[in-house]
Amino acid sequence: MAKKKSGGPNKSQAIRDYNTSNPSAKPKQIAEDLSKQGISVSAGFVSTILSTSKRKKKVARPGRPKGSVKSVRAVGRPAKAKSNGDVSVDSLLKVKQLVAEIGGIDEAKSALSTLEKLMG
Repeated sequence: MAKKKSGGPNKSQAIRDYNTSNPSAKPKQIAEDLSKQGISVSAGFVSTILSTSKRKKKVARPGRPKGSVKSVRAVGRPAKAKSNGDVSVDSLLKVKQLVAEIGGIDEAKSALSTLEKLMG
């Protein structure tokens, strides 16, 4: 990235100031008068600065403020346990809750064996 030159007048502000004191001046006239003051600008640059200063500022659209995070809810079925014996943490938490509801590990084993007989 090129280094910005330090010092010197602010050309854009000089153009705006000149335009407020001489609103009927054309860009070519403004460029000539500013060059007499030691500020070298082209008529095209003057035109660009004047047109951008006339533009209205954008109005912020309503909605979520920038930087806030939208909460996302999982959709669909939960992930299944992998066939190589690995079990997801989510599945283990569900099993733990089931065991607590049934009344213990022995009761959960008994319920699983009964379920296996019913399904198999």
